[in-house]
Amino acid sequence: MSDRTPTGQIPDALQQPLSRLPGILSEAMVERLLRCVHYEPVIGVMGKSGAGKSSLCNTLFSPPPASVDPVRGCTRHVHRYQVTRGTRTLHIADFPGIAETPEPDRQYRRLYRAWAPKLDLIVWALKADDRAWKDDLRCYRELLGEGAAPERFLFVLTQADKMEPCREWDNANHQPSPRQAKNLRAKTQLAATLFATVHPVIAVSAAENYHLELWAEALIKALPVSSSSAVFRHLNPDLRTEYVQETARERFVHATGDIFDEAVAAIQISGRLVRRLQRLRQRFLAVIRAVWHLLF
Repeated sequence: MSDRTPTGQIPDALQQPLSRLPGILSEAMVERLLRCVHYEPVIGVMGKSGAGKSSLCNTLFSPPPASVDPVRGCTRHVHRYQVTRGTRTLHIADFPGIAETPEPDRQYRRLYRAWAPKLDLIVWALKADDRAWKDDLRCYRELLGEGAAPERFLFVLTQADKMEPCREWDNANHQPSPRQAKNLRAKTQLAATLFATVHPVIAVSAAENYHLELWAEALIKALPVSSSSAVFRHLNPDLRTEYVQETARERFVHATGDIFDEAVAAIQISGRLVRRLQRLRQRFLAVIRAVWHLLF
């Protein structure tokens, strides 16, 4: 390994497998890995005013990033919050709510279009008891028309506890009544159909802590593989379930495998060395899996 390789920034357990690689390959691997490990994701949160975007963020991430006004929408511009844990930072772009008045709506949609390419994932909040999503649908289609990829959107039904008949909400167990649950299933299916979603639509309630673990799983799966582990560390500790952790870890291992393959493809090597590197690849990924918790 070359002296120029910043080995002090990676766990000692990775030093040995990296040292077995050709110098130029080792350097490329370390550079790409460190870039991935220290990547600062940006998640956009969109939807109508009053859909509970800020409340959802405050429940999902630790420490809570966003201000919340329970009386009126408090977001008039794109508010960029930072969630910082140690040396790691997650950026939240909280967008103004659509469907308030016509002129601001036109400005907001321009903001959405300008920001969409900068975001790792766009979380779109749909209020569960909202009878009309035409403004959301119009804005979403405009974004797709501008080239936004459908897989970069994760739709969520918020304020599930307000679904009719709202008086039947089971306060003791923090879950919907049978009739509410039936209506929520129908509404999530409707959202998935109308928006032709790539990822599952899940109904949640931040106030009641309902389905947040399930939605955290959907979030980690929907994120690009290069950013899911970074986002995992910023989740509320209660939402870092074993399944969420395993998903984030395996996606990072997969991303590391891609980094290895791309680095190998970029250098001229013999067939004999290729076979040797393939064996080293498996060992290296096994070490990555074992030390993932040290990286994140």
